[in-house]
Amino acid sequence: MTRPPRSLLFCPATAPRPLAKLPSTGADAVAIDLEDAVTNDRKVDARAELRAALDRFAGVRTYVRVNHPSTGLTEGDVDGVLHPNLDGIVLPKVESAETVRAAGAWLTAAERGHGIREGQTRILVLLESALGIHHAAEILAADDRVETGIFGFVDFMLDLGIDTIDTSEGAEELLLARSSVVLAARLARRPPPLDGPFIDISAGDRFLAQCRQARRLGFGGKMLIHPSQVELAHRGFAPTDDEARQARRVVDQFAEAERTGVAAIVVDGRLVDYPVMMRAQRIVDAYERVRPAAEATV
Repeated sequence: MTRPPRSLLFCPATAPRPLAKLPSTGADAVAIDLEDAVTNDRKVDARAELRAALDRFAGVRTYVRVNHPSTGLTEGDVDGVLHPNLDGIVLPKVESAETVRAAGAWLTAAERGHGIREGQTRILVLLESALGIHHAAEILAADDRVETGIFGFVDFMLDLGIDTIDTSEGAEELLLARSSVVLAARLARRPPPLDGPFIDISAGDRFLAQCRQARRLGFGGKMLIHPSQVELAHRGFAPTDDEARQARRVVDQFAEAERTGVAAIVVDGRLVDYPVMMRAQRIVDAYERVRPAAEATV
């Protein structure tokens, strides 16, 4: 199962200078945008420019956000940008499993036409409406190419008529929908989904808090709109030093108890049994993946 990126950094296909810098941002994955960030009169011409740019993306986990099938552009987008360095497409505004299956068929045809291994090009599904959230589990299970989902809550807020520029401090208005996306990904046996973008790039503290909240809800990463958010996202989706120290105590003390035939103990005032120990082990594993041994404090 492919691990979701902690950071998926978006950049318009028609912005050559930011595009050239994209591979060096440190993001886990990047997404070049042919949809909302490109004007209608540039969408077709941008395909060739984008495909040429992909020559520079070897070794970088790279996606392209294509246009929705209702525009009549998706099949041409897929064929126009397919490239050996392309890991997948981001499919926007998905509301039905049929949309995903159609995209999968177009990818298969394009891979055959371009001599690319069939099945190589994956799909990240953007869930951006009430209908998309309602059918999320079916959508995410619709095709083997689907990696996971992304909760596009900017468009979701528009769909629901939530008339604020930004989310509230704790994003309570999105809690049900965000949890629904996480549950849908689990039901579809996909990795944890990605949370949507935080649009105020000047509010680093709030962005970090939202990343930490998303991690607590079960998201695996976040869609980003600016390179300055990359390091904060990586911090927000990683266990803190205190969490890792506590988890290590749980794992070590449970292992000691298990050797004596005991499988329920109290650590730091908390009951620990197998489910708690297994969660603690995941925290330790996640911490060790992102912290070099020389930096680890647990």
